[in-house]
Amino acid sequence: MDDEVFAEELHKQLAYWQKVLYLQDWTVDLRVARQWEMSDSTTLAECEWFLSRRDAIIRVLTPSDLAGVSKYFIKDEECDYDVSLVHELLHLHFAPFHTDKDEVAHEQAINSISRGMVKVWREQAAVKVIDPHVPHVGHYL
Repeated sequence: MDDEVFAEELHKQLAYWQKVLYLQDWTVDLRVARQWEMSDSTTLAECEWFLSRRDAIIRVLTPSDLAGVSKYFIKDEECDYDVSLVHELLHLHFAPFHTDKDEVAHEQAINSISRGMVKVWREQAAVKVIDPHVPHVGHYL
């Protein structure tokens, strides 16, 4: 799948999850990025938010660069684009409470919630991961 088709499908997911998470009042600029464009070159997605304006930029790593970062992943869930998108969107709800002091607890909570939400969504939509070692992007990759 080329980056253009990937981005189109990812934008559909963005619209869906913004509605589910009641984040329609946020303007989210979703970008498919190369590894060198990410502020952390070992991650699948990242979010930069501007709380006072209620807008954000979410960068999602292009699948063509996945091999370069997957060696840093500890769990297969970290290669999951759906979970990563939900994770980054949840940061918008937690942004007012974000402190560097509580960074680990903050990330752990968001990780658990995003994995749980995607798991329930997949069960309800009958969207299954066929091979847990292959990056999963819902039904579109």
